[in-house]
Amino acid sequence: MTSTGQIDENESGMASEPLRRNRDFVLLWSANFTSTLGAQVSSLAYPLIALDLTGSAVQAGLIGSASIVTHIVFRLPAGALVDRWNRRRTMLTCDLVRAGMLLAIIATLISGLLTFWMLLGAAVINGACAVFFHPAEISALRRIVPTDRLPQAFAQNEARDHAATIAGPSLGGLLYGLGQVVPFVGQLLAYVFSFLAILMIRTPMDVRLREGRGEERRSLFQDIVEGLRWTWGQRMLRVMLLAAAGISLVFSALTFGVIVIAKQGGATSAEVGLMLGIAGVGGLLGALIAPRLMRFSPAFVILAVFWISAALIPLMAISPTISVIGPTLAAMLFLMPTANTILGAYQVAVTPDHLQGRVISSLALIGSVATPVGPVAAGLIIERWGATEALLTIGLVMLIVAAGTTASRTIRHLPSLADAAHSAT
Repeated sequence: MTSTGQIDENESGMASEPLRRNRDFVLLWSANFTSTLGAQVSSLAYPLIALDLTGSAVQAGLIGSASIVTHIVFRLPAGALVDRWNRRRTMLTCDLVRAGMLLAIIATLISGLLTFWMLLGAAVINGACAVFFHPAEISALRRIVPTDRLPQAFAQNEARDHAATIAGPSLGGLLYGLGQVVPFVGQLLAYVFSFLAILMIRTPMDVRLREGRGEERRSLFQDIVEGLRWTWGQRMLRVMLLAAAGISLVFSALTFGVIVIAKQGGATSAEVGLMLGIAGVGGLLGALIAPRLMRFSPAFVILAVFWISAALIPLMAISPTISVIGPTLAAMLFLMPTANTILGAYQVAVTPDHLQGRVISSLALIGSVATPVGPVAAGLIIERWGATEALLTIGLVMLIVAAGTTASRTIRHLPSLADAAHSAT
């Protein structure tokens, strides 16, 4: 049977099946939840153990920077390699490597032989495995979930990621308080569970025809270029990606800016954490209700995210206090998971199977390329002109992004997911 035939069989046989009854989706979702939770636990555990080992805030910061750099460096090569490799084996290998790395960390920590450089290497390995795992998991969704269920699948993924992001650091701090080795043991168990869950998935994740193809003999660079060229050549994805990059820039500046503003206003670290926690709850609630919001047209949801954000940012400029910033950020983040769900579902539906990994990685990299500019710009404006001016400037940028997105005919006339998938085949 051809790969196309297998896609049709999968979709026609599962179209009426709720995701909660889709055994393989539940297994894949659970595997990624535990691995994401483990990664969030480590996001706090690694800097804490680095501080205990070295007493240096700079070296502790290097741990986080190493993970970010690893994501940037490996993003495009990972997408190209995932398109060449077996997706199930890729995810299983990532979990095995991370589990082995954690066993080494646990052993050296217990024996007193752990060094900063070992910890730095572990952070790099952990980050690299995450970069390979993510496109393999998203690519597998197309084989496991029928097209009409992709929006619900991505909405549940958004809820999963928000929950892990909220719970992970707190859980990491709690486990670290029980002992330095405890969070690493917890993370190890998470990756073991993820490995077993993926191992139990029955649906073939790789049904592409390989015979007669010369692609695997091409250079990695050629594969990467092909993915970038295809992604940029799709007008719908290109416009949605530019809009996403614009709002990512705004939110990176806003998140950093409100933290600095809150601290300058006398807020304690606990109060700042509470403020961000309230914002995170808004995103989580939005992710939980995203399937219902998907009943509205995609254009309406996307434009609502942009214009609500543009309208609410000035409120924080008027009253830059914890009690105002937290709920306002929560309101802004409420619709964000639905917008992310739309972008993710459209990408998976319209992308050819053999390009899934590269397109996923290209979207992730291009969509976040402007993100590092936000905190720097916000910091410069706060330092030079003040908090109110910084928030008003961020609000103005958001207004420009919202107006530009609204002016786009492509956004205003987005096709339904089914029509987009059909036109791509």
